[in-house]
Amino acid sequence: MNSTQKKSTFFSVLFLAVVIISNAQSHALSKIYLQGGIGGASYHGFQGDLGLQAIIKNKWSTTLSYQSLSMTPKNEPSDYRPATGVVFFVPFTDEVKTNMSIVNLTAGRYFKLGRNIWATTEGGLSYVSGEKVSFQRTEVTGSNIIIFAETSSNYNTYKERQGSLGAAFKADVNWGFSSFMGLGCSVFANVNSIQSPVGFQVNLLVGYMGKEKKNRRSAAL
Repeated sequence: MNSTQKKSTFFSVLFLAVVIISNAQSHALSKIYLQGGIGGASYHGFQGDLGLQAIIKNKWSTTLSYQSLSMTPKNEPSDYRPATGVVFFVPFTDEVKTNMSIVNLTAGRYFKLGRNIWATTEGGLSYVSGEKVSFQRTEVTGSNIIIFAETSSNYNTYKERQGSLGAAFKADVNWGFSSFMGLGCSVFANVNSIQSPVGFQVNLLVGYMGKEKKNRRSAAL
C-alpha cells in the first residue's frame, strides 16, 4: 500500500468515525470535533496535523490523528553544505529534508479549566512511515550556463523509506468560542526508531464543542 492509499484509507476511516459518532444517541460524549493544526517541530521541522478528538463523560479524551512532517535529518554531518545556485537571477538553496507520516491513536485525561476552556493530556501508539537519509562525501562542482548557475553539495544523499511503531504523547489546551468551533494549541512528542520529533502547533476545532450556557442568575448579578 503506497502513501496515497494510506492517506485515503485513513481519511475514509476518519470520515466514517465522524458520521457514526455524530449519529450515535449516547450521552457519553461530552464533546467531539475535528482538530486541524500546523506548527513547528524539532530538527528545524514543519508539520501539519488532522485528527478527531472526543471527550468522554467529562473525564477522558481520545484522539485519532494523522501528522505529516518535514525535518532536517538527525544524522546530517556538521560540515554539510547544500547545493546552491541562481535561476533567472533568483537564488536557491537545495536543503535535504526527511519527510515523515504518522498515524496516532492516543487516550488520556480531560481537565476543565473554565466554562468553555479545557485541556487534555494523552499518550498512545503510532505507526510511523519516514525517510532515513544517508550521506556520502563527494567533490564540490559548479556550472554556469547564462541564466543558470549552481554549486553542488559536498555530500551525495540517499533516501530510504522505513516503517516503525512509535510512542505518541500530546497535550492540548482548547477554547470553544462557539457551539461548533474553537481554537487551541498543542505540544507533542513521538518516540520511534527513525527520527523522534517534538513540537507545537495551533489548532482550529470544528464540531460539537459542548459549549456551556451562561448562568442566568450570575449574569443578572
